[in-house]
Amino acid sequence: MHLPYAETGGLTARDELSALGLDSMGVVRLLVDIENDYAVELPDELLDEATFATVGSLWRALSTLMTTGPDRPRPF
Repeated sequence: MHLPYAETGGLTARDELSALGLDSMGVVRLLVDIENDYAVELPDELLDEATFATVGSLWRALSTLMTTGPDRPRPF
């Protein structure tokens, strides 16, 4: 589980990923899982603290990548 402190309810865009238990090793595991599960590669410019700050910032980065990827649009 990537967010060990997340409750079973829904997440909001403003939820801070670090407060939900995402640490630096968790970011690496999450990144690998996203890239493997969705056959995408996050560009270096997205691999920063701002991208992984909140649920919303990560969602925005991924949704942009999924719809403008090099091969085809993919739903997330």
